[in-house]
Order: sequence, then C-alpha cells, then structure tokens
Amino acid sequence: MIKSDMPKYDPKKKREYYLANREKRLAYQNKYYRESRDRFKRRKEINEVLEPEQEQARKKKLSAYNRVYYVKNKTRILAQRKRLTTCNNEKKLFYRHLLFIVSI
Repeated sequence: MIKSDMPKYDPKKKREYYLANREKRLAYQNKYYRESRDRFKRRKEINEVLEPEQEQARKKKLSAYNRVYYVKNKTRILAQRKRLTTCNNEKKLFYRHLLFIVSI
C-alpha cells in the first residue's frame, strides 16, 4: 500500500495540501500530457508507414464522423463560434482602448 502525505477527511487540510502542491501537480500533468501526445503522434507515424491502408481508412472514418457531427450540431457550433468571436472582439477593443489610454 502506498502511503500518502495527504491528510484524510479534513477539508481545510486537504485544500492546503492541494494549494501547497499545485505547482508539482501541474508540472506532472503537463509532463504526462506531453509524453502521451508524443506517444500517440509516434504511433500514428509508425502506422502510416507500416499500415497505410488502415491509416487511410481511419482518416476517412474520422472525416465522415466529423462531417455527420457538424451537420447534426451546425446551429449550435455556429452560435458558439459567433459568441466566441464577439467575445474576442470585445476583449480586443477593450485592450486597444487600455493601450490607447496608457499611451496618452
């Protein structure tokens, strides 16, 4: 059994533990993400060389799935894009305004 330094049941101590070890946890998560991404990327490269027909079939299947998903959710996706674009434009205008004020 692995002994943990994390206190049990006391929410205050648990929060303190997570806050104290936040940087370590984020570093571990980022490292794990990068390694997993690299592993998947390498596996894809190997499959493209060894099994090109299977890789083409996988790409076609994924493309067909994405097409069906887009058609099914088109209105929601377009509304979300519009909302994000509007939000980003408002942020840009806000920061331009701040830069203008600062430069005066």
